[in-house]
Amino acid sequence: MANQSSRTGRSTDLYINCVVLGSPRSEFTFLRNVFGPVGIRMHHAECLDEADLLLTVTESTVLLSNVVFEDGSWHDAISLLSQRHPLVTMLVIADHAELPFLGDLFSRGACGVLWKPFEFAAVRRMIRAVHEASQERRALQEERSMTSV
Repeated sequence: MANQSSRTGRSTDLYINCVVLGSPRSEFTFLRNVFGPVGIRMHHAECLDEADLLLTVTESTVLLSNVVFEDGSWHDAISLLSQRHPLVTMLVIADHAELPFLGDLFSRGACGVLWKPFEFAAVRRMIRAVHEASQERRALQEERSMTSV
């Protein structure tokens, strides 16, 4: 079912919805302003409960998590996804000083790292790629549920 935006009349399928977990408000606002015009909508969450809610109500396909945030770390965020949002993909926002904390990133299910300072074209490509991966997960799940009936 395609969602319609009441203000613009455009299908929200034209946008990629992302939840940004743990970024300072100024960094989030900057990201929202940079990526909004290219079809990537950012929603800000300061804690896991807010991220959980926003992932549900915005039907976001991508979670961007800082290495640490108000009530946890990227480990907690990936656990939330595996338990409650298994079709959502995750990228971790980090600077190079945080590299020692990312050793098991891929084995835990995260899709990659967005390194600070951001290279915006590369970030846009990564978000689009993991969004597509999320859509493929959803299609596989729907296909499996149809064949099991």
